[in-house]
Amino acid sequence: MDPLDHDSPWKCALELLFRPFLELAFPDVAARIDWTVEPISLEQELRAISPDSEVGLKRADKLVKVRLLDGTDQWLLVHIEVQMRRDPDLPRRLFTYYYRILDHHGIRVVTLATSYSNVVLGCGTTFHFRICKTIDFEDQLDDPRHRSNQALFVIAAHLGTQRHRKKPQDLYQCRLELSLKLNGEGYTSAEIQNLLWLMDWLMPLPEPLKIPFRNELQRRQPDKTMPHITLFQELGRQEGRQEGSLAQARESVIEALEIRFGEVSADLRERINALDNLRTLKAQHRRAITVPSLDQF
Repeated sequence: MDPLDHDSPWKCALELLFRPFLELAFPDVAARIDWTVEPISLEQELRAISPDSEVGLKRADKLVKVRLLDGTDQWLLVHIEVQMRRDPDLPRRLFTYYYRILDHHGIRVVTLATSYSNVVLGCGTTFHFRICKTIDFEDQLDDPRHRSNQALFVIAAHLGTQRHRKKPQDLYQCRLELSLKLNGEGYTSAEIQNLLWLMDWLMPLPEPLKIPFRNELQRRQPDKTMPHITLFQELGRQEGRQEGSLAQARESVIEALEIRFGEVSADLRERINALDNLRTLKAQHRRAITVPSLDQF
């Protein structure tokens, strides 16, 4: 398999698991945030400062406003890159984000991504930023310090794909072990559903292995309901079967909303069922699993 486009699932993962990721990667930062105040995603502000030349690159950036325990607001720039090799240009690009936010919005931002320096003849700038590597959390799913942190499953799925992407049988086994382990961690059904969606997106199996994977999972855990084939796989290969695909896509959007927010009104169901474009429904499904509230959806 070729290297995957992981920026989209990582962005969804940050939407769904912002606090777990922060508590895992930057616990000192997470400890200073007042989590009783809902973090605010600053998508428009981030787009305003993103260079056009970076569109389409393998990155998932989030600009988030949080309330600190001292009562002040702080902007956090969370920058994720899926890299196959070291990128010497990373510090300069992060500095570009920093000064553009400062220039456009007049806000000092904490960059979580160990420094960038550009000094000539004694004149220049030194920029320090935080960094965390996913490889640092390899094989830590059983670490008692992190046992309840859902972000570790996303990281394990990502690392598993990076390691086994050219070995389908090893990828199959890795994903099977993660799926079985996930169901033994005591998470709620909604939390399991979200993690399975992300794992399915991050660890896509070759077509011949999908049915054996589902059958083996059912055999190993017959009492579990495991939605291991998600809309993200199905939309791609069912374009020709338009009516069946549309019905399934609409139901997936509604089901995601019900799992996350409970009852879905008849009016909203009617509006979803009126959608007749698979791309639109795919986008709405992503929104359904990432948006903070039903009102915002």
